[in-house]
Amino acid sequence: MKLVLIACCLLLIQSALTAIQVRYYQKSMKALVGKYKGEKGYHLFSGQSRRRIGPGSIVLLVVDESYIIQECQCMRGVSILSTFKEMEEYEGMHLGELLDRLHTSEKKRKSPALQTALQAAGEQALTAISKTRRTTSIS
Repeated sequence: MKLVLIACCLLLIQSALTAIQVRYYQKSMKALVGKYKGEKGYHLFSGQSRRRIGPGSIVLLVVDESYIIQECQCMRGVSILSTFKEMEEYEGMHLGELLDRLHTSEKKRKSPALQTALQAAGEQALTAISKTRRTTSIS
């Protein structure tokens, strides 16, 4: 009976901590959207990499119509104390260059979760922007 009670308490704690982290994610996303609100040609993409063991990562990318990364923020870690941090080394970089770097550095990964999240966000951006460009050029 004690084991069931402990398991229930752990589930409640995990649910509360997850809710806090989701709220922080939404707040960060709204701040980023607010920064570019009213400006045309900017798109927001996110990518994530979850790990069973070790730190996971979430990446937020703001990309313009020319496939240039305007802003890149990353949150990595295993606790709710993790925060989004600017990754200035990717700002101003073309999406193709980012994906090429990630693909060529696959074997020497320092942070596999970060690279997986960056790749997911970059591929989403590339696909979505190319689709919008195709539909607007046909019309």
